[in-house]
Amino acid sequence: MKKLIFALLISAATYSQDLQKDYQLRLEPVWSRVADALGEPGSVESAEISPNNRLVVSGTKYDYALVVWRMSDGYELWRTYHPAEIERAGFSSDSKYVAACSEDFKTTIYDAETGKVVETITHNQGVDGLVWSNTSMLLATGEEYSYDKKGNKQGFIDIYDMDKRENVAHINYDSTINELFFTQDDAYLVAIGHAGIKVYDTKTWKVEKEFFQDEDVIFTAGGFSPDGKWIIAAQNKPNKGDIHLIDWKKGKIKRTFNHVGRKTETVAFHPSGDYVAFTGHSSFIHIYRLADILKYKQDRLQPAVKIWASDHAEYINFNRDGSFMVSAHQNGLIKLWVWMGEDPLLNDKRHKGIKKDQISPETSKAKD
Repeated sequence: MKKLIFALLISAATYSQDLQKDYQLRLEPVWSRVADALGEPGSVESAEISPNNRLVVSGTKYDYALVVWRMSDGYELWRTYHPAEIERAGFSSDSKYVAACSEDFKTTIYDAETGKVVETITHNQGVDGLVWSNTSMLLATGEEYSYDKKGNKQGFIDIYDMDKRENVAHINYDSTINELFFTQDDAYLVAIGHAGIKVYDTKTWKVEKEFFQDEDVIFTAGGFSPDGKWIIAAQNKPNKGDIHLIDWKKGKIKRTFNHVGRKTETVAFHPSGDYVAFTGHSSFIHIYRLADILKYKQDRLQPAVKIWASDHAEYINFNRDGSFMVSAHQNGLIKLWVWMGEDPLLNDKRHKGIKKDQISPETSKAKD
């Protein structure tokens, strides 16, 4: 009997190992499309998946095109052009609107389905950062730097309530803002750029925490973890490619690592909160487990996977449940990827959940 039990344990362990091998983390390519018609001389600055998983928007650097695509097959639904580089484009939380900011000192809001212009906001400078809130119709934009009358550098974040069509906050970040990101509950907004990292309380719009304020640094990208505990941020100056994991409420930089040594253009948490993905001036999309980042220092830290993406990427964005990712590239392409995770029992769990919903007390009573 003991031999039988032992044999069964060995068999189960072997099966588990084989299963794990079949479920290695990977990104599978789905489709790629020409977003900047100039190709290699062009570049796509931004790409984002709509919250309802139906659409993808892209904005380009050199042919100034804003395009909305059908996510399921990459079919082009509509395309329009700005008079200057489009830095960022994104969907409202209800997926009804697309906002695009550009170097023509304007943010334009479109109907996501038709491409019709709904609103145009004029700024004093070009706009690099843009993000919609997750639970309301707030739109945050971040300008490039300028100088005031006394010669002091300035750079403004503007918060718009798009339901009321009014500006509700005008905040001086002190320099160019490259990235803006809300926590999932919209309680905080992080601004990342040429004046370090600043976290704002969205009730008062006052600075809650700030990092790297006394250093000559430039941050290109970053955002909050899904649970709001961490900030992940990519530094371009003075050390190209540095990634910082920050426990922002405690005011601690938990970990810094750099395995690339090149400019990191974009970094994001997977919606599960278990992974960090980043890319930039290399041919790979790098994905790390958060648990590994917390456990190991740079000399022992290894990526969970490196995905060859063929050309430098400017932006990556996950859909809400993390099942898909879109990437924007300097060769004029956008690419859609399906996320294949490391949990071998994922489908079993989903099937059990569906079965549980189907065999609810109401369903059972109806069958009786």
